[in-house]
Amino acid sequence: MSTIEKLRKDKMLAMKNKDKLKSGVISLMMSNILLEQKEKKRDLTDDEQIAFVKKELKETVDALEQTPKDRVETIEETKQKIEIIKSYLPEQISEDKLKEIIEKFMEENSLEKSNKSIGQIMKFMMAEYGKYTDGKTVNKIVQEIIGA
Repeated sequence: MSTIEKLRKDKMLAMKNKDKLKSGVISLMMSNILLEQKEKKRDLTDDEQIAFVKKELKETVDALEQTPKDRVETIEETKQKIEIIKSYLPEQISEDKLKEIIEKFMEENSLEKSNKSIGQIMKFMMAEYGKYTDGKTVNKIVQEIIGA
């Protein structure tokens, strides 16, 4: 089942259960995906659909970080939204596993632990594992490995 099909099914269920928060979050993700499909005049691949879910997650996390600490209700609601969005992403790779993959890639490609290698590592990681992690996490681990 594609991401958009799962979103449609879950939206109906959320509406049936009168879960306005979940229904709203799903509607937002669906509208972004459907708008892109309309613009491209074709169905998006599941990877492309997941990219929109990841984008929505990033925007929601950014919104949470910028919410004033005294807005407890807003913070709680945003955390719930984040959990809903995460449920539509494939299981994310742990930081330990990412570190292992990056170190193996560096060894296999004889990359030195310097800033010169970052671009090559990031390109490989996002191409191969982009739907299982995000660039911010990969970059943080790369920085740790090269000691920057």
